Formats: sequence, structure tokens, C-alpha cells
Amino acid sequence: MQLHFQFCIFARYYSKSHVDNNKLKIGLFNESFPPIQDGVAQVVENYAKLLSERGHDVTVATAKVPFFDYPVTYHVKNIASVPLIFRLPYRVGLPVWMAPFQPILNFKAEIYHLHSPFTSGRIALKLGKKFNAPVVATFHSKYRDDFLRSVKSDRVADLMVKRIVGVFEEADEVWVPQEGVKEVLRSYGYRGPIEVVSNAIDYDLSNFDLPMLRKQARQMLDVDGDTPCFLFVGQIIKEKRVDFILDALTTLHERGYRFKMFYVGTGYWVEELKLKIRLRHLRDCVIYKGQISDRSALQLYYAAADLFLFPSLYDTFGLVIREAAVHRTPSLMMRQALCAKGIKEDVSGFLVDETSPEAFALKIIEIMDNKTLYNSVCDHAEEDLGLTWKKLMPEVEDRYRSLIKRKQSK
Repeated sequence: MQLHFQFCIFARYYSKSHVDNNKLKIGLFNESFPPIQDGVAQVVENYAKLLSERGHDVTVATAKVPFFDYPVTYHVKNIASVPLIFRLPYRVGLPVWMAPFQPILNFKAEIYHLHSPFTSGRIALKLGKKFNAPVVATFHSKYRDDFLRSVKSDRVADLMVKRIVGVFEEADEVWVPQEGVKEVLRSYGYRGPIEVVSNAIDYDLSNFDLPMLRKQARQMLDVDGDTPCFLFVGQIIKEKRVDFILDALTTLHERGYRFKMFYVGTGYWVEELKLKIRLRHLRDCVIYKGQISDRSALQLYYAAADLFLFPSLYDTFGLVIREAAVHRTPSLMMRQALCAKGIKEDVSGFLVDETSPEAFALKIIEIMDNKTLYNSVCDHAEEDLGLTWKKLMPEVEDRYRSLIKRKQSK
């Protein structure tokens, strides 16, 4: 009896210290992952990279792109999938019930973190139950907007939303990237607890000479020293209001305002964008660069730009806003946009009321004409929005360990 008691005390102590100090086996689940570039894919990539650098055994479960050479610092396991025809290059996982085609269903980890409420997320929940491991679910996107664009029916979109809310209700903990995103998830019908765990950026420019980087970048991109340069980075889709930006740029051009604009990204609206640039005679000042996967190459565009144009009402948290900010490139956003909630007006960024492309264009001119305010905002944007993944990962790791201990204690 005494020996049994001592063994139980030792086992409990060992289990606690083991969780506190051991290398964790972590599974990150999302449909998209590089070479597909979007905000959520980038979040998952940085989790994988930084957590593996901290000594953990990290596996990304995703719909792998055929023939792409994935990195070796962490594992990438395949979720059996098919191309999403209307949203190439995206892929969609086969349903969970098609188990013979989903060998990922045998993957054992100590904690599963789902970043998508679709096939990958449902697989994470299934594995959590199978191996009695905690599941974290991060809510990233306004999914209803995506559904409505695809199905053109409020009722069907609501049914689809109800289904994904079920995924979050089954998770052990739900995270959102900023306080304002809670409102979206609540509006979808989720009533459980929500934790705010910010996203971050992978650019650390503390040792960079930014004025020199800017000068070199503008030379390389053929931007004259005094020509205002604008930038958009992201999916070239109407939900991001890339057409609204082009309308505003057309107004600037018609007023004789000299500028250069770069669109960086890919999406279903690319051909329409290129056509409109040509038809509006904007090819000398509006340039579509396609998707840039090389982070160092992308950095040139952030550094060269004077203003990041982001009128999106779709995004919940704009990593690109923060990436631009650390290069001293502030953003112009819509005041009521969810992704603008962390911006202090005329301090860390610029805001404009939801009116028209013409008003957006006039705001651009106003900003660029007020050099004193503009330079002040550049300084504060760099200071206020520069949280790096390296600084964030200890918090994520602590949260993972706490969840594992809670699960073990049940």
C-alpha cells in the first residue's frame, strides 16, 4: 500500500514536470499551406517554423501541393484532397468518412491545433478524441462571406455556418487573433469561451537600415525618388476590394496625380484586374506583379511603398498591415473594418469612412500632402504593430502546455 502510494506521487510529479519541460509533439491542421500563399497559411507556417526551432516535434497536416518540395525542419503530412476548381490553386480535403484515403487519421500528437473548420479541422477533432489529446481551434476568417459568394443563398450560407460552428464547439479551446473577431464568431452562433491570441509577423528589422533599404528598393523597382508609391499584397479577389482600389487609382490618374502602384498576389480576379488596367490606360502607373513567395523579394515592395492600400471589409486580422508597418509603410483602411480595430487613427495608420473610391483617392492625396503627420504615423506604425512570431511563441507554448495538463487531469 505504501509502495503504491509512493509510486502514485512519483507518477503525478513526473507527469507534471514532463509536460512542463518536455519536447511536445504538435499537430497543426489547415487546408492551405505554402506554396499557396494566404494569411492563414502564413500563420501556420510560422507556427511550424518557430515551434520546431524551440525544440518541438511539429507536424503540419495539409492538402499538399503535388511535386512541391516541402521543408525538412518540420514534418508535412498529406490530407487527401482534390483541387478546388473555382478557387485554384486551393485544394479541398476529402471528407473524413473516406478513412481509407486519409492515412493522417493515424497521426498521434499531444496537442492538435486546427486553423480551418473544414476537412483538416474535423480530422484534428477526430484525432483529439481518438488519442485523448486537447484540440485548439483558431477562428481566422469571415466564412459566411465566402459561402454566400459561392452559393448565392442566405439560407444555404447559414446552414454552412452552423456546420462550421459545430467544429469550434467541439474544440477544447477557441482562439481569435484580436478582440473584435469575437463579435463575428458570436454572430455565427458560437456561445462558448473565446481566448484572444494575437497573430504576428516574421520580419524582424531591428538591425536594418530602413532608409537605405527603402532607397535601394525604389531603385530596384524603378520608382522615382519623389513619386508616391502604393501597394496591395494579398489575394486578388473582390472580397478584398481590389476593384475598389483600382477605381480610386483611376480617379487619381484622371486628376493628373503622379504615382506608382503595385498589386502583389493571385486569385480569381487577376484577369479582370489586368484587363481593367489596360482598358483604363493605367499600365504605366499600375503594375500587377503576381504572387511573390520569396519573403526577401516581397520585402522590397513593402520597403519601397509610401502607403499600403487596404480597404477590405472582409479580413479579420491583416498580417500584411503589420508587415508593411515594420517597413515604415502605414496603411489606409476603412474605419469600420474589423481588421482596422487595432489601428489608432493618425497614430499607427490612416482611416477613412466607407464612402466611395473618389473619397478614398482624395484621402490618399491628403495623407501624402501632410508630410509631418505622415512621418509621425510611419514612426508609430513601426513601433505599435511590430509583434514578431519569435516573441509570441513562448505564450503559445505555455498555452499548449496548460491545455495538455488540463486534459490529463480530467
